[in-house]
Amino acid sequence: MRLPALTSGRLELRRFQRNRLTRIAAAFLAVIQWVNARFGPVGRILALALLMLQLTSAAGTYPIETSPRFFQAIRPYLPMSWVVDGVRRLIGGGQLTVVWQGCAVLAAFLAGGLALTALAVRRDRVWTVRRLHPALKL
Repeated sequence: MRLPALTSGRLELRRFQRNRLTRIAAAFLAVIQWVNARFGPVGRILALALLMLQLTSAAGTYPIETSPRFFQAIRPYLPMSWVVDGVRRLIGGGQLTVVWQGCAVLAAFLAGGLALTALAVRRDRVWTVRRLHPALKL
């Protein structure tokens, strides 16, 4: 993907932002898909907990320095913080290195989520005798 030219106007910048938002959604969906594939129904609760951790540590409303140290420590390892930093830079202007770093991190989350989902699904494809003949409960 190429960088939007400053002379091409708002349309090119909007297209760039729309493509980035599509990548963001794909990365989040891949991670949530892996959690659901790996942990089953409990994965839905874990995905909700992951969402809450991301919302509190992304520094979208308040600066991260005002958050407890726990959230400051986990912030770089969660994808939403990279999204918030990138969108801020796109809206406010300036160098786009943060945006490209965020794109790389989100691409890594996307690839990791899809790979882990494939592994989780592959594990469930193996049928054991116990799975073929479950214990009957009366």
